[in-house]
Amino acid sequence: MKKLLMILITLTVIISLAACGNDETEESENTEDNTTSEQAQQELEITEEEKLDEDTSVTVVNGEEIKGVDYNPIYSQVKTTMYQYGQDVSDHELIKNQTVDILVEQTLIKQDAEKKGIEVTEEEAQEELNTIKETSSEEEFTALLEQYKMTEEDFKKQLMDDLITIKYVDEFDAEVSDEEIQEYYDQLKGQNEEIGELEEVEGQIKEILVNEKQSEQLRAKVEELKKDAEVETVL
Repeated sequence: MKKLLMILITLTVIISLAACGNDETEESENTEDNTTSEQAQQELEITEEEKLDEDTSVTVVNGEEIKGVDYNPIYSQVKTTMYQYGQDVSDHELIKNQTVDILVEQTLIKQDAEKKGIEVTEEEAQEELNTIKETSSEEEFTALLEQYKMTEEDFKKQLMDDLITIKYVDEFDAEVSDEEIQEYYDQLKGQNEEIGELEEVEGQIKEILVNEKQSEQLRAKVEELKKDAEVETVL
């Protein structure tokens, strides 16, 4: 489920909520994860007043109109993720602004990806969705949808957006040198003498460093796209 959450939530929210991209909980016990999810479902509420009608215009990005049907599931994700990271979720205006920012950034990424010929088909998204459902129990998948107040169709749409982002960042030049891997390993070794030999963890370290570089380049690219974009927020 960790990988699933990273795909669904982190790629979306990290652009505007850097703290939510921190994967320090990767080694948490499953029982702790389940308790957190149950608490979120029991205590977190998204009222009808916070939601928008599906046809309500939210923002226009380079002539492309974003409506409430796109806003509501992202709002739920942002509020739930903020709640899980101990952030104040009583300021609905703040959450609204964060949601609009994310919608703008997602749209800019999709627009630039389209210019570069990057796309994700319905078939690809469905195949990925089927894989996710096959590798997690029905209870886990249902609990995730309930936790983030999403329908399966919401999930699939978000999955398509995130798969586009994954393909988009894969185009970045994020080469990692042997020296960078060695330096990172030495830092880990200094923190934990029991870590294995370099050869045993080299692949994992490289993946971490590539992800870090891609995230940095993505943030920089989004800021560049924002400068040239025509954005009109009408919400």
